[in-house]
Amino acid sequence: MAERIYIAGIPVDNLDMAETLAVVEGFVSSRLPHMGVAINPEKVIRAKQDVGLEVVLRKSDLNFCDGIGIIWASRVFYRERIKARVTGVDLFLRLLDVAESRGWRLYLLGSRPEILARTVEVVRARYPHVIIAGFHDGYFTADEEGPLVAEIAAAGADIMFAGMGSPKQEKFLSNNLAAMGVPFAMGVGGSYNVLSGEFKRAPAHIQKLGLEWLYRFVLDPKRLPRILSLPRFVCIVIGSPRRHVDSIDFFGITIVNKNIDELLEAAEKFVRERGTHLVVTLNGEMAARVFRDDQFLEIVRHADLVVADGVGIVWGARMLGTRIENRIPGIEFSTALLDLAQRKGFHVYFVGARPDIIERAARNMKTRFPALQLVGFHSGYFDADDETRMIEDIRSKHVDLLLVGMGGGVQEKWIWQHRDLGIPIAIGVGGTFDVWSGLVRRAPRFVQKTGTEWLYRLIVQPSRITRVGSIVYFMVHVLTSRRRAPKA
Repeated sequence: MAERIYIAGIPVDNLDMAETLAVVEGFVSSRLPHMGVAINPEKVIRAKQDVGLEVVLRKSDLNFCDGIGIIWASRVFYRERIKARVTGVDLFLRLLDVAESRGWRLYLLGSRPEILARTVEVVRARYPHVIIAGFHDGYFTADEEGPLVAEIAAAGADIMFAGMGSPKQEKFLSNNLAAMGVPFAMGVGGSYNVLSGEFKRAPAHIQKLGLEWLYRFVLDPKRLPRILSLPRFVCIVIGSPRRHVDSIDFFGITIVNKNIDELLEAAEKFVRERGTHLVVTLNGEMAARVFRDDQFLEIVRHADLVVADGVGIVWGARMLGTRIENRIPGIEFSTALLDLAQRKGFHVYFVGARPDIIERAARNMKTRFPALQLVGFHSGYFDADDETRMIEDIRSKHVDLLLVGMGGGVQEKWIWQHRDLGIPIAIGVGGTFDVWSGLVRRAPRFVQKTGTEWLYRLIVQPSRITRVGSIVYFMVHVLTSRRRAPKA
């Protein structure tokens, strides 16, 4: 496999057509499931709006350069040359040639029934020795998806083409690739429309000039919004880290750089594995405590999952040269964990806050998640005897998810002290119970998005002014470390 060039965090394989075909032949020979995606500016834009699609593109086995805008961006912004543009429709047609010569079995999925029927007819006429193992239009319900996947698996195809438009085709393939067992599957967008004769491609000389987009616009002016989206693509390339990294080293602390769906996948894996897993949601104030408390630092460094909770962590990482793309407030992650627990039947236990607050929080969360198995809760005010009884209660109820709200540092130390409980997910949640109880309100949504929720809380609760000192200490620590860092 050739090198991968990254465009705004999306990998693009630097291959020409012959090399791309060779890679696909290798996939088919392996008999293991693989997936290919055509990468163009429009798909990059969609990926930045749809984290699910972005994850699919990052994990795809083959990302070929479909758009002239990708070649242009790579040369202008990164000073790297992509060998050639490999359009989805051209790769589709070339693979039909190879399939005929190799005796590969094909499965065609997507488009309207009449377009698909015409496509199958044309393929059989042009490639008489191609084996079409099956085909199905792209109009099926969620209930029909399972039987369709089983049908594709039973067909024993070597290659599968899905023409359902992006991101539907990519998500379908990613979600069902293993179950279908097809050695190579790729989305082909509107290629069926071209092969069936419904759409007309630009003349060859216009394709070579990279102006096929202009030709299609002249024939179909409704494509104007796609053309006008190019400035957005440029802004994305300029404003995004070139290469996505899943984790970041921050003063010896490994901070995950994953979206909330990926974090929930990790949490579910923790429950399957059993054992004890500590989850930390780190903000600037907590980091300041970490820098002054060696015990706390060691605990956080040994945590199984550290999430960037506060905008201060994002800023700090940026100052040290790395961008964190996924800032996930602890309260949002905790709420998502409860939703996961409800869906999977996990046993949940709350510890922390005053007795009246924890009781109200538990009641409100049971109302919000009716099927949640909240097997117990206890306030954060207890003596040694109370703690012993509480720990016995937690142990007896086989808790899968423990949420502890005692304030940053204290809660993580308590969890670490009692890691022998073997709780799959133990997470410190700070003041989350206060919000869930309804006694404390979060900042308005637009304030949350700007990353200034800390300022809102300071205005609403002036008593938090004492915490500003920790923020200042954190900032000074980061800036001092940046100044001392060796120059690259």
